[in-house]
Amino acid sequence: MIQVYTGNGKGKTTAAWGLALRAVGQGLKVAVVQFLKPPTSGERLAAARLYPELSAFGETRPYNPNIDQRNSAELKADSRSNFDLARSLVLTANWDMLVLDEINMVLHYDFVSRTEMLELLDLARDKIEVICTGRYAPDWLLDVADLVTEMISIKHPSEHGTSARKGIEY
Repeated sequence: MIQVYTGNGKGKTTAAWGLALRAVGQGLKVAVVQFLKPPTSGERLAAARLYPELSAFGETRPYNPNIDQRNSAELKADSRSNFDLARSLVLTANWDMLVLDEINMVLHYDFVSRTEMLELLDLARDKIEVICTGRYAPDWLLDVADLVTEMISIKHPSEHGTSARKGIEY
């Protein structure tokens, strides 16, 4: 099945990693490709320590709040490379689950085309559970998904000036 976690609320990546850990606990082979996040994200570091059989991939340059992500040639190149990696993981068919963390933002920024993403999902359908996370999931992705969850922010400490906290937000 294809699952999508989207919306402006917190918890999209956490939900996907929770599914990944549950799957590993049940003996499934899981790969995670992270987009637009550095390899030092807390969930990725924890997975490497606790669940070495859960493979996390994808390289992204460190986040720079002073650049416009949509117009960053470096982030586009990283996203393209990570998407090509995700496609190769699907083609190997060695996985039971593939988490595409922040792929929705990559699609929103047009770093990967609708056609390319639909082709990847067609390749995966009936073979690999695909989990897509990130804000701004396009309507066409919601239409092809089997499960869609929207995280809604009701209240967040950042609205009152609290900075992102290590181990909580990243």
